[in-house]
Amino acid sequence: MRSLLTFRWAGVLAEATGYLSAAALLAATGVTLHAVITRYFLGLPTVWQMEVTIYLMMIVAFVGAAYGLKHHAHVGVDLVVEQFRPRGRLVLRTITAVLCLAVVLVVLWTSFQLWHEAYEGGFRSSTAWRAPLAVVYTILPIGMFLVALQYIAMIIEAVLGLAGKVPLSQVALMGASNEAAAIEREAMGAPDAGGKATDGAGGGLGIDDEGDRR
Repeated sequence: MRSLLTFRWAGVLAEATGYLSAAALLAATGVTLHAVITRYFLGLPTVWQMEVTIYLMMIVAFVGAAYGLKHHAHVGVDLVVEQFRPRGRLVLRTITAVLCLAVVLVVLWTSFQLWHEAYEGGFRSSTAWRAPLAVVYTILPIGMFLVALQYIAMIIEAVLGLAGKVPLSQVALMGASNEAAAIEREAMGAPDAGGKATDGAGGGLGIDDEGDRR
């Protein structure tokens, strides 16, 4: 019940979207290859291949967005945020997440209206394949819905972290800082959590990142 209320199950959905996006990307590659062979080697017209490839790439971009959000794969500029202490960084990132959630909800509602219009009107694409747009237009609202769930889960976890109920090191919104620090330690050859030095630019000298900053 607790995991249900804290939206931790949203992370499972986000992971699933990653596999779905990978499958869609693989399928798009196969369809593109099929189009090349059909058109340039067999001399046959391509009716549906290009359109299907576009729709599959939409799945990769929009449905897979929740996976990217969970793993901090989106581009972000945190030069100012990183100057704050961990708790201050979490506050700023929580505010940013709330604002991003608001934008996602607006896109979700707008895309849902677009889908409903296509469904009611029975719209089809203007190509020779004439794909039903009611099916195509489900991609964006589904993707935004999944992203919204992931944002809600991250915000709830951040609030629990600020309340002291979850260690800040386990808060997903702090993951970007943790990953950046890990990369920096690896690059400098600093010891990891197990006390072993990594091979990096520091030449395995075991440079203490925190001590170096002080």
